[in-house]
Amino acid sequence: MRKLFIALIVLVLVLGLTGSSFARVGLGIGSRYHVPLKDIQGTDFDQSRLSFLGGLRFKVIWLVLDADVDYRPGVGDVAYSLTPKISFLVDILGTGFYGGAGIEKTYVKWVSEDPEWSDFIYVVQVGREIGLGPLSLSLDAYYEYYGSETFSLKDIDTNFITFGARLFWHF
Repeated sequence: MRKLFIALIVLVLVLGLTGSSFARVGLGIGSRYHVPLKDIQGTDFDQSRLSFLGGLRFKVIWLVLDADVDYRPGVGDVAYSLTPKISFLVDILGTGFYGGAGIEKTYVKWVSEDPEWSDFIYVVQVGREIGLGPLSLSLDAYYEYYGSETFSLKDIDTNFITFGARLFWHF
């Protein structure tokens, strides 16, 4: 409950700052590729590992808040899954390189069973934003954390990584 309260405070602060002249709001679309590290070299593109997303990015000076929903088509017994995610990121010295953490929860629609929500999954995210006028391209990498209430770097799943590319239109 305490983590949810902290996330809400950060969200309110960032949204409150979006009216300032330093704020940028972007609407984005993109995709992610989910892959075990052992499969990166020498494997062909596997469409079942691809997901699609849409979301918003709020950037105030060097603080970034990403909120998006990831849609992954079904494979096997899964009809589809939806994963809302929110990340709090820091643009490192205004260079376009950023890093931070987020939280997500996946809704899984099963073909023959009742749908269900996963437990919360924490995400460590790094990336690079490349400005293209009113557009920007964000290239990301994510590690997931399935740990307990106390954070430990040992609990990050370093055997599985997600790569993402998103195109944002800033208004």
